[in-house]
Amino acid sequence: MSESDPSEHPDRNCEAHERPNPDQVLVERALRGDDAAWQAIVDRYAGLAFATARRCGLDRPSAEDVAQSVFASLVKSLATLRDSGSLAGWIVTTSRRAAWRVARQAQQARQARDLLASAPVEEPLADPAEEIAAFERRSQVREALSMIDERCRALLQALFGGTGDPDYAAIGTRFGIAVNSVGPIRNRCLQRLLEALEKVGFRPRRGADFDAR
Repeated sequence: MSESDPSEHPDRNCEAHERPNPDQVLVERALRGDDAAWQAIVDRYAGLAFATARRCGLDRPSAEDVAQSVFASLVKSLATLRDSGSLAGWIVTTSRRAAWRVARQAQQARQARDLLASAPVEEPLADPAEEIAAFERRSQVREALSMIDERCRALLQALFGGTGDPDYAAIGTRFGIAVNSVGPIRNRCLQRLLEALEKVGFRPRRGADFDAR
């Protein structure tokens, strides 16, 4: 008896080529509340999210934060991915956008940090107009500091108010936060200060003094 020709069974061939996408199966299960399916998604793609963020130039802690935020967003977007053929594509795109946003915020935070770390000008300025402008800038800095929340203001003063390098362990103990959280919280506070400085129209002078006292 001769073997049957596969072309005589089109339904069987179609069935073989239309196996469900493994990611779609996991998404469906996760949407039904299957914790194991959700964990399988995280295990499969956490490395991709982290690697994508690193390729965008972020350091390891920032890339880890991005990966966490990507999966927090994924929880909210699962239903829209039910019919998607590429969960990996969504992970890459979302990771890139999150990484670029973090990089932009870090750049803005560095600008604010540089302002805070700038040494005040001790010698009198030759031009009275410059002295007046310097006084106005210091007033704007004080005003901007008053616009951010008290905890951020105290943290920034603790970090940048001394003459030496800040002791992150001591500051973490003082404010009741983990040492590895001081940096991210500092950046958020610096971002708030930068936004407040922009609102009051602060414009640093070249070679700038930045004295809020």
